[in-house]
Formats: sequence, structure tokens, C-alpha cells
Amino acid sequence: MKAKELIAKEIDTLNDLIHKGIDKESNIQLKKDLSDSIHLLDMFDRYEINKRTVDDIWSLPDFNTGYSDYRIINDCESDDPAQWIELSINNEKIRLSEGDIIIRKK
Repeated sequence: MKAKELIAKEIDTLNDLIHKGIDKESNIQLKKDLSDSIHLLDMFDRYEINKRTVDDIWSLPDFNTGYSDYRIINDCESDDPAQWIELSINNEKIRLSEGDIIIRKK
């Protein structure tokens, strides 16, 4: 049995307990936490994030520069910023802020 299947089974059990009114508040919170876990496991599967593929994870710091963004660029093998291309995915520029994370894969 996979982790997601085990969690889904536990969510079904919690649904029964919630429906019966047993420790309702606590079980609703646990169900929410387990649902969040399934969402994260789905992301891990989609992006192949696991202990064999992740080299490091960083949280972007706050440089106290007001409301400014981090930008991801392709330097096109040049030190000249005029040659750089800002990353765009689906015609949307990718802007990151303090606290966002970067995952470096192996």
C-alpha cells in the first residue's frame, strides 16, 4: 500500500468519526492536515521530489529593500545584463518574494 492510499483510508475513517460527531473538532483538523499531506505528496510525485533527487532547499531572505522581487534570468553566458533573458513560463514572468523557496535538484 502506498502512503497516499494509507492516508486516504485514514481520511475515510475520520469522515465516519466526524459524521458520528466523535471528537469532531480534532478530527476535522486532522483530516485537513492529512488532505494537505496528500496534496504535497502529489506535488512530490509530479516534480520527482524525493531524497534521491533533492540536493538542497533554500528560503529566499528578506533584504529589507521595500517591496521588491527576485527574478530568475538566463544569463546567456554573458556578464552583460542587456544580454540576459528573464524566465517566463506560459507567458508569465516568474517573480519570487522573501520566504519563497528554491529547490535545487541533483
